[in-house]
Amino acid sequence: MRAERLLRLLLHLQTRGQSTVAQLSAALDVSPRTIQRDLDPLSLAGVPVYSIRGRAGGWTLLPDYRSRLTGLTPSEVMSVFVGATAHVLADLGLDASSELAVTKLIASLPEGTRREAEYARQRLLIDHAGWDDRRETPRWLDLCRQALWEERRLEITYGETTAGDRTGPDSDDGRRRGPFAISPLGLVAKARTWYLVAARTDGRLRTYRLSRLTSAELTNDVFTRPADFDLAAYWAQSQREFQASRPSYPIVLKVRDHAVRRFRPTAPMLPADDNWWIIHTDLENRYEAQAAVLAQAGAAQVIAPPELITLVHDAAQQIANSH
Repeated sequence: MRAERLLRLLLHLQTRGQSTVAQLSAALDVSPRTIQRDLDPLSLAGVPVYSIRGRAGGWTLLPDYRSRLTGLTPSEVMSVFVGATAHVLADLGLDASSELAVTKLIASLPEGTRREAEYARQRLLIDHAGWDDRRETPRWLDLCRQALWEERRLEITYGETTAGDRTGPDSDDGRRRGPFAISPLGLVAKARTWYLVAARTDGRLRTYRLSRLTSAELTNDVFTRPADFDLAAYWAQSQREFQASRPSYPIVLKVRDHAVRRFRPTAPMLPADDNWWIIHTDLENRYEAQAAVLAQAGAAQVIAPPELITLVHDAAQQIANSH
């Protein structure tokens, strides 16, 4: 609907600042002609939007202009008040501030919307932590955040890792190296793990897992953040590249009903005998696959590949002989 699109256009200019028609078109997923048509109604409605001419120009709002938007829908309210990630805020030291901000925001809502917010907060909670509550202590998090805010370079030493310890899109190699300088561009909390996205001195972007930093020192060297860097887009791409680079060992299993949830199918499951299913899945290597099958104590049978059938059979025989 056009009203919703105009609102999105206003919010984009308000949060992202000066933008070209091409950038607005891409952000709202409409044609440049539609953007041009929508800018006039915004101006006629009293929104101080204006264009800056020239190569570095674009559309922007008058400085300090902020719209007052209180017409949140129930679903929008729930997404705001239910989606907070407590452990991330706690790591950043923002948990108390977050609770105060939520209280203030609820108080500023219209009565009907305020009831929706309180209703959601009392009935829904999203806990991103697993049952095993161990997590990495973000030792260098405060220093990295300071470097990000002040746009100052860090000098770091990066610790040694092994291939089996690659549990995230850590895009630097595993050898111990440093000290060397980086320009921090963003922090990402992935489940219980923190990553630092930074530019090296050669301009290439890299991702560093904070728990693998063995030293970090804030320097007095400032840097200019790339104007076209988009943290969310970079992270999405690095996730795709990480998934594509992971070792692959496809297998086919025959699995009982109660054990199906132990595997992640890569294709639709097919019914077999009573209470059995044919499952295609993908693990990192044959030894991980062997362990996964043996752990089901007969509730999973290997169909393919043949070498896995042999591995499971030999391991099961050894277990039987040792008891």
